[in-house]
Amino acid sequence: MRILLVDHACCDPPHSRAHQLRTALAGLDVIASVCGPASVSTLESPSPGLHGIHLHDVAAASRILLAAVRDGAAEAFLSATATVPSRLLGLVRETARQMIAEAVDMLDPDAIFVVHAGILADLAIETGAPVVVHVSAGDLAAAASRPSLRRLVRAAVGSSGTVVAADEPTATELSRHWLAADAIAEGRCETWPLAPDEATSVLTACRRAVGRRQAATG
Repeated sequence: MRILLVDHACCDPPHSRAHQLRTALAGLDVIASVCGPASVSTLESPSPGLHGIHLHDVAAASRILLAAVRDGAAEAFLSATATVPSRLLGLVRETARQMIAEAVDMLDPDAIFVVHAGILADLAIETGAPVVVHVSAGDLAAAASRPSLRRLVRAAVGSSGTVVAADEPTATELSRHWLAADAIAEGRCETWPLAPDEATSVLTACRRAVGRRQAATG
């Protein structure tokens, strides 16, 4: 199986969460690539399996966003995207869209696993591949603070083949305010925390998303 890992946190190898998960998936005979914010250009330091989204130049227009990109934490990035001007947010999304499309073209993934329900989740949906999105309470809080982001995240979560809540309170919030009743009834929402040793859970969730897509298309 081929899985594209899309993370909102810094994906610099080799110690980032996404690369640790990629390594663990390789042990399960999964071919995986990583796409997400990166601090080093692939032209300067090629990293096999990494499709870095380089946002420093774009983020320079906003002190808050630039600080978040430099911080590298997904929580900082998601909070910043909830406050930056719409024009700048559009530039961030277009930069990310191009790299996610490139990653999909190169890997041709069976599924995409997105870490955090942020502005990259709906871009993953746009590719047409089955998507799994892992959601934390902070993701929903950041999205809820901006109507345009809330619409994007709600649509992405609703269109994902499998939605994974990081904990029970997040699962409750998803079921009450973000997911349609049919998604709950169909068992599309799971609950488990994300860690490098959860590679088996990631693979299983992706297989379920692929299975649902195949069942829907006949």
